[in-house]
Amino acid sequence: MLNSLSIEVIKTKRTLVRQLLWLYPLLIIIVVTVLFATTGYAIQSVINQWSTIWFPLFLALVVGLIDRHEKNSTIYKLILSSPYNLFDYELGRILHIALLTLVSSLFLVLFVSLLYFISEISVSLISCFLAILGIWLVNLWQIPLYIWLSRLTNIYVTIVLTFAGIFSGIEVNSYFLGKIWPFTWSELFPVPLIKMNINGLPLSHNVAGSNNYLLIAAAILLFILLSYLAARSFKKQVIKNA
Repeated sequence: MLNSLSIEVIKTKRTLVRQLLWLYPLLIIIVVTVLFATTGYAIQSVINQWSTIWFPLFLALVVGLIDRHEKNSTIYKLILSSPYNLFDYELGRILHIALLTLVSSLFLVLFVSLLYFISEISVSLISCFLAILGIWLVNLWQIPLYIWLSRLTNIYVTIVLTFAGIFSGIEVNSYFLGKIWPFTWSELFPVPLIKMNINGLPLSHNVAGSNNYLLIAAAILLFILLSYLAARSFKKQVIKNA
């Protein structure tokens, strides 16, 4: 798995994906800050929108771009000719995208830190850090799902599913049973940390936020399950097409 990870790192070395790791969060923080600078909640709005829209979309975009590059350049022939276990290879690809999105999240942490010292904010910088890293963590389960879907279809289908997940999460997050819908986890996680509701309004003092420990546990379990299923699917498809 680690060998396949190193191969994936080399393959994306001179691709657009590497540039997006820092450029994407930079553009998001600039645009959102400009739009919400006068509200006094610029940083909270950045994190809120990052969790609700921009990070899930970034996940789908990275997965789709890498998969399209793979199809256009080698059509998995390189993987077929490699001596590695195909199941482990797919796990390495999943881990690679997880690391890429973690790097992008850390860039957002850096940009938020710079903005923090020139903005008025009612929450601590540590809370902002935890919110951003937690958003990455509770979205990990989407990586194997999008890898599987993009491989079987294309980047556009993956992005359509992402938007469907975003809008469905917004619609059902306020319901009790809606909290078990995985697409709401990204939106719900930062609420108690940044003291802002999903709709962008400040969180009332008498309103309790989501249980982040349960969200993290559920997200990790789902990530493990979907990673296993995606790796099995990859192994069967590659063998079938060999």
